[in-house]
Parts: sequence; structure tokens; C-alpha cells
Amino acid sequence: MTQAAGRPPSSQFIIDGQAPETVVYPASVDEVSRLLKEANEHDRAISPVGHGAFLHVGGVPKRYQQALCTTELSAVVNYQPTDMTITVGAGLDLAQLQAILGENGQWLPLDPPCPERATVGGVIAANLNGPARFSQGTVRDFLIGIKVVRADGTLIKGGGQVVKNVAGYDLPKLYCGSFGTLGVIVEATFMIRPRPEAQTTFALAFSSAEKAGEAALKLTGSDMQPFFLELANFSPFPSFGDQSGDEGVYRLFVGFAGMQEEIDDQRSHLRDVLGDDAGGIEELSVDEAQTLAQALRDFPVSGPAALRCKVSLQPTQLATFCADLAAEARRRHAPARFLARAGNGILYTAFGGEAVPDDQLLALVDWIRVHATSNNGFAVVEEIPPALKERANVWGTVGKAFPLMQRLKETLDPKGILNPGRFVGGI
Repeated sequence: MTQAAGRPPSSQFIIDGQAPETVVYPASVDEVSRLLKEANEHDRAISPVGHGAFLHVGGVPKRYQQALCTTELSAVVNYQPTDMTITVGAGLDLAQLQAILGENGQWLPLDPPCPERATVGGVIAANLNGPARFSQGTVRDFLIGIKVVRADGTLIKGGGQVVKNVAGYDLPKLYCGSFGTLGVIVEATFMIRPRPEAQTTFALAFSSAEKAGEAALKLTGSDMQPFFLELANFSPFPSFGDQSGDEGVYRLFVGFAGMQEEIDDQRSHLRDVLGDDAGGIEELSVDEAQTLAQALRDFPVSGPAALRCKVSLQPTQLATFCADLAAEARRRHAPARFLARAGNGILYTAFGGEAVPDDQLLALVDWIRVHATSNNGFAVVEEIPPALKERANVWGTVGKAFPLMQRLKETLDPKGILNPGRFVGGI
């Protein structure tokens, strides 16, 4: 186990202004177990970390004595290309994992933001996804086995290393989105897939969010099979117009992937399905499509923003919500960019810069929450100045499942040493 000397400074792992007293880099599962056992005995609060890319998400830590960095746990434990499975250490970053799989024409169909800084353990713990979620699924759809070290140092495992082994499958599901509060993920086994042979992307421009939303619903209601379907009020391409989200143009980005014959078939039917909504359709070049894919993938964490929120709604409600949100942001003089996973009902928003007053930020949070709730949805504040986090209640109101979450926390981490205060309800 290596201390912080010779490693990134502890400032890389600051959470809401709090720096850890120490940073440790265990190089084996046994070291993780020993470290957690000692921390539990001495009631020392630990936060599992990777590269620190997503530490802005979550509540303010109640305590933060030690950062446990998993990046040394980056080995490929078992890779069977013919079985379409891979087992890796939780500290391996997703970009490296995809490069390894790519050598055999395979991939793990997950595309969360900043894959070069997103570790496997972090992707699971934060339940990170990207545009491909629409067609490919989420983390829990591919996670078939897991090893976790509990707060008392006990190693537990569930699932297996082959697709047909489903024993203990609920354990992998339990740790998806657990936010590092139930244990430290040290190893994971994934089901993998062949990488698509070909891809192409289309951009459509609309004068309103509602018209863009109608086109998206036409596509999801047809027999077409988009790889991703994204609605945005900005463009990553200067040649397409304003990049700030203020020009009043809404864009629908439609991606297709698969065999070349499938791509050609989708291309030929796209205009037929959209009908009159197909005006202004443009197929992007390979370079443009790559630039767009990265911009869509990284939007939840890229660029300056005083406030970032994630809203979950029914897909049929997204467009109207986007239009109302844009109007509210203009009224409050808080420039807004948003990106909607149009097929999944997930909306990411980014508001203004440092010039937006605190009371305006809190008012925007209230507006978003009220309107999301009135549409049977919910909102999470993913980024806001640390001083406002408690007032903003970043996770929102706890739901009916909260008592069960509390019991799980008390069972698996009775002393509350793992990421205390960072998850829903202050868990």
C-alpha cells in the first residue's frame, strides 16, 4: 500500500472544499481489506476514489479522513473473448478497458463521460451511462459478477465469470449506484459485445423543442433502431451556429450503428419515417460524428457551469419541459444549455457561469424540482457551489425505498465510515 508521496496531491481528491488527511493506493484486494478493517476499528471515514473526475456529485461529506484510491487495482483478471466476458480490477479506467477489448473487435457498450478518467468501480458505483444507453442498456445490464470489500474488511462476491452463472446476481445490482456507501468495489465481471461494424450520425434542426420532440417520438415509435437519440439546444460545431444555447434552435442528433447493410437501410428509411419533420437533415462526416459523440458523452461534466442538474421524466414529457426550462432560464438571465437523452427521458442541464447569483441558482433548483415532480419525475443537483449544497438538497426528497436503504447501510456499514453524508438522505 503506497501513501500519497509520489502520487497525485491530495488536492485532486478534494470534495466540496474538504481535503483528505491521507490518500492511500492499495495494490491488492488484501490490502483493501486490511485498510478497511483498520479504518473501521478506528472509526476513520473513507471515501473510495479513482481519478477524481466525478467528486463534485453528491452531498457534502460529514467526515473525510482518508481517500482510498483504487487505480492500482487495474489488472485484467480474466478475459475470454470467445465467451464474451471479461473480469478486471475496479481501478482500470474505461478507456483502457475499451482498448483491450477493441483488439478483438469487442467492446463494453457503456459510454459514460470522460472514459479516460472513469474507473470501472466508479462507473458501477455512480451508475454512469451515456448516449448509447438508449440502445445498449445500463451498467447493470452488463455487470454479471462483482467483488466488494465491506466496511469491516470482509470480502464478499456475487454473480460469476460466465453469462450463464446467475447465482447471487442481486449483489451486482445492489452496488450499481450505491455511491461508495456500502463497500469498496475491487473487481467486476462484464458481459461484452462485438463492436459495431459501421456507424453514422444525422443532425436535424428545429425551430422549437416541441417539434424536435415530436420527431424523436416518431423515431422511437417506428421500427427504426437508432443507436442514440439526443435533443440539444446547442451545437458542438461552430459551423452549425451558436454553441451557447441562446440561439433558439433545437437539434436532434440521431445515430445508427451495426452492420453496413443495416446502416444503409436505416439511412434510406429515415426521411420516410420523419415525413415533414425531415427538413434540414444532414449526415455528418466521420470526423464530425466523432466530435459530436465526444461532446454528447461528456456534456454532463464539460464546460463551465454554476449549476448542473439531471432530470428524469417520461420521454413524452421531455420536449415541453425543455421549452419551459429554456423560457425560465431566459427570464432569470441564467444562460442554459441542455441535452436530453430523448429516448430515455433523461435531461442534463448546465446553467450560466460564476456570475449567476446564489439566490437565482437556488430558485432554478426549486423551479426544476417542482416542475419535475408535477410531471411524475425527479431532479438531482449534480453540481452547485459547495456552500449551497445543503440548501439545495442535492438528492431531493427521499422516497419510499429510503427505510430499506438505511437498513442496508446499517447492516453493511454500521459505523458509517464509507462516504458518510454523500448519498441520499445523508447516508
